[in-house]
Amino acid sequence: MKIIMNSVLIMLLSFPVSAQNNNATDTTSNFSKELFKKGKVTFGFKAGYTNGTLFGSEIDYIFADNKTDWLSGFHAGIVVNTQVNNYFWLKHELIFNQRGAGVIISDSFNGSYSSKMKTYYLDLYPVSPTFDFKGLQIYAGPYLSTLTAATIQRKDELGNFYIDKSIFGDAGNDESEKKYLQKFDFGLNAGIEYQFPFGLLIGAKYTHGFTDLFQYANSYTLEDTKTDNIKIYNRSVMFSIGYVFSRKR
Repeated sequence: MKIIMNSVLIMLLSFPVSAQNNNATDTTSNFSKELFKKGKVTFGFKAGYTNGTLFGSEIDYIFADNKTDWLSGFHAGIVVNTQVNNYFWLKHELIFNQRGAGVIISDSFNGSYSSKMKTYYLDLYPVSPTFDFKGLQIYAGPYLSTLTAATIQRKDELGNFYIDKSIFGDAGNDESEKKYLQKFDFGLNAGIEYQFPFGLLIGAKYTHGFTDLFQYANSYTLEDTKTDNIKIYNRSVMFSIGYVFSRKR
């Protein structure tokens, strides 16, 4: 009898807990169904043209001139849009992006000459508050980037161009001899985009970096007394075309 009573008691006590868990599961499931049924979360992809350059007061500290040119590149990635209400959305993006700049470098054999520095980033735009009106979206927010590769054109003693990958840097870099790129970048982006009812999207975006791009972690040497950060930053303009699944008005 005692075993039966204990079993009944356990069943009675576990029933409310089970009911609560079922209610929580049902609530979560209903929320997910409601969110996706009404098209409040949309997924898509985009790709396009990137035009990048460098800016800052100390470009001539790394290169042979304080001027840089815009350099053509490309980008491609995925987009997620979350609709909060009729006019307010949240935009999230993960983009592979080739940036860079046209620069002037100098050496003892060739003097000063034009070169191209190319950088390859994985850009995360975690959340960009977005105003949406009938498919026209205006947005702005932060970005975080991880540098995946970098190259710069140099000339050999005969004046022939070759690709130098040392600007990417490695654990053995001696900063008293070469400056190399930071592995992370941070900044802001702002853009405008139009999403057609049938899914096509077109847009343009401006990005403005706030992270010093070149490493300078070591102490100064006899020839180099600079100890603060090197003020050189990323800047780019991006033009995209893509497709969003289940765009609903």
